Amino acid sequence: MDPAALDQVRLNFNPTGIAIINGAIGLMMLGVALELKIEDFKRIISSPKAPAIGLVAQFILLPAFTFLLVSIIRPFPSMALGMMLVAACPGGNLSNIVTYLAKGNCAVSISMTAVSTIFAIFMTPLNISFWGSMNSGTASILKQVS
Repeated sequence: MDPAALDQVRLNFNPTGIAIINGAIGLMMLGVALELKIEDFKRIISSPKAPAIGLVAQFILLPAFTFLLVSIIRPFPSMALGMMLVAACPGGNLSNIVTYLAKGNCAVSISMTAVSTIFAIFMTPLNISFWGSMNSGTASILKQVS
């Protein structure tokens, strides 16, 4: 596939469809939240090891492994930068729903989502700048974006 053709692809989102998806995710999150108790979050505050490991994995390991993957498979520079961008962004509400369906610890997942969203304010641009500049193809695109 021609990289220029791929770069010209535009996704058009219908406002009604977005509203329906947002409503569905909101209802699912309400269902997840109804299962939680204050004690669940108190346990996390008293033992923050799991969220701390999750934050390190989210903001250090995932972007590093994505950079390694990009270095191995060598996609088009725009696709490589897109992969790095996705890896640099924190998980959202969907991760909490998947955690609930997998019978995981929803309190940890929700806590991580909240904290990683705050950290993302500075960590996402930092990761994009750092990892994107280490690849010659993506570095030139970063200069165009700046």
